[in-house]
Amino acid sequence: MLTILGVATLSGGLAYLAITIDDEATTADDDLEEVTHTAEGAIGEVHESGITGENVSVGVLDVTGFDTDGTTLSSRLNGSRQFGEDVRPVESGDSHGTATAATIARIAPDAELYLGTFETADDYAAGLEWMLEQDVDVVVAPVAYAGTLGDGNSRMATATTEATEQGLIVVAPAGNLGSGHWSGEYTSTERERHAFENGSINEIDGTPEQASFWLTWDDPSERYRIELHRFTSTNETELIARSVSYDEDEIPNQQLTVQLDDDRYGIVISGPENATETTIRVASPTHSLSEARPAGSVAAPAAAPGAISVGAFDPITDTIEPFSSRGPTSDGRLGVTVVAPSSQPSSGDPFVGTSASAAFVGGVTALTVAAGPELEPDEVRWSIATSAAPLNRTDTKSGHGKIDPQGAVIEAAERDGESPPELRSSE
Repeated sequence: MLTILGVATLSGGLAYLAITIDDEATTADDDLEEVTHTAEGAIGEVHESGITGENVSVGVLDVTGFDTDGTTLSSRLNGSRQFGEDVRPVESGDSHGTATAATIARIAPDAELYLGTFETADDYAAGLEWMLEQDVDVVVAPVAYAGTLGDGNSRMATATTEATEQGLIVVAPAGNLGSGHWSGEYTSTERERHAFENGSINEIDGTPEQASFWLTWDDPSERYRIELHRFTSTNETELIARSVSYDEDEIPNQQLTVQLDDDRYGIVISGPENATETTIRVASPTHSLSEARPAGSVAAPAAAPGAISVGAFDPITDTIEPFSSRGPTSDGRLGVTVVAPSSQPSSGDPFVGTSASAAFVGGVTALTVAAGPELEPDEVRWSIATSAAPLNRTDTKSGHGKIDPQGAVIEAAERDGESPPELRSSE
């Protein structure tokens, strides 16, 4: 069983998402080890062919720091910088950033690393500009901003698109919002509350820790709010907290962050007296919703046109993880490019979730660039997408399918007019 946890929410409002494994989830450890060994074997064959990420640079932009004293990172570190006020120092040793960078270094051991920390969307844009100035080839941003509509128009998304147009390849997690997302038109009840299918309260499920909820809508002339209610022993409800406006971007949204006890809770969306045609979206990186609509849950920066958006699949069951965000975007794009294993080896805390998936794909992307050094970002992205192994078919859950490291490397070499390395695609 997987429990969704929002590991950090900083003052700027950008939360990175991670998943940790319950103590009860030990029965599949042997299976997971076997699957991980198989995946590493495929990467090993790429390395043996001479493709190791040499002459490729990879940047990581995270809201957490890194343990740069470890030999895995220090030997390949070419530069680091923090962006924004009161941002975490790059060398703060956080497990999330460290696991991301270490995964990339394991997959592409000869790639150069550039590390950066940021706080707000503007800081993220500054980080991308710095990466461009350093001539970085690939940037992995293991973050997912839930406070947008996921349409590619947020500040983080537009900054990502602009960077890709200038030659940067950006890899980002689709997000862990699949089971904590609802989107639809606002339908009012007699109490000026949105009417979900089963009433005005959408019950939540998760651990009794800090909870985070975002509400976004597409008509700035209207106003909506999240209310958190607790169920009493008589199954009545009492108001616990209300959301507040988040003013760090130009998107109308509200944020609610609160510490939960071991009780039953639900959220209510308050708004105009009458129904509107306004699309509202509620997303939680920490808790699931009893009435969830996973479709359209891809978060920025992965929602940006031009980004490599990475979802997560369970490497044991070969199915998409319930928490993995999925498309489509509101402008009709898939929203997910490829999916990758939801867990990666880590020396610290369990590294599980779409951040782990994106880190894996970031390393494979570095290998792909090494195999096709003259390719444009779109050509690298399509080498990865078209070589993927479909899960049933191309869809908004899995994108083009499971990433195939060997296939991506071969495809890139052929697109670039190079002789493909002597290895076999691992379909």
